[in-house]
Amino acid sequence: MNPRPALHRTETPKLAGMRPREAVYATLKRRILLNDLEPGAALTELGLAQELMCSQGTVREALLRLQEDGLVLRAGHRGTTVTPLDPEEADEILALRRRLERRGALRAVSSLTPASMKEVLALQQGMDQAAIANDTYLMIELDTAFHMAIFRLAGLRALEQILLRCILHSHRQKLWEPRHKRPLDKTAQRHRPIIDALGKSGEDLAAALAHHIDTIVDVAHQPETAPKQQEQ
Repeated sequence: MNPRPALHRTETPKLAGMRPREAVYATLKRRILLNDLEPGAALTELGLAQELMCSQGTVREALLRLQEDGLVLRAGHRGTTVTPLDPEEADEILALRRRLERRGALRAVSSLTPASMKEVLALQQGMDQAAIANDTYLMIELDTAFHMAIFRLAGLRALEQILLRCILHSHRQKLWEPRHKRPLDKTAQRHRPIIDALGKSGEDLAAALAHHIDTIVDVAHQPETAPKQQEQ
């Protein structure tokens, strides 16, 4: 397995004040998205309950929610595993995400309000702060909220969960990609052209989102002689 770059993040999520079910879900989601729980890793309710010092019922509820997010696979008596990352599947997911966000963009601009623009701008500011704090997971959360906030303007409610799963998978795949080198401040800055396009036309927004998605993984600084990723 190829080595992956060190993750920039705070080590412990801020879970104070959360109910146990929310805290367990948030903890596992964080660990999966940051690939601390690696693709294909087996998960047991008993083992997680002992580790997180909670009931198996609480773990079971969290795993069901993670299944809805597309982050784990549950197969009855065969148990639960972290959803694998496959390059070909990742390409298909990115293509689907691109299609969904472009389609949403054509409808979103006409539904833009001052309040929704304020929300998007606040999320951009949050990403800037996450970059300063060097917090990868907070960046993931805010990036996801940013894209979902724009897509919700389109009113395509039946497609929202599908897009959410695509976005979460994209984040995992990006962090797993050993060639990805983009620093967090550059990640935050990449959203500004989307905001600019949001104030113009649906076509402009669709083009900005398409470019953003097409360039999610930054390999610009990778030497040409770098070894290719080994097939799994």
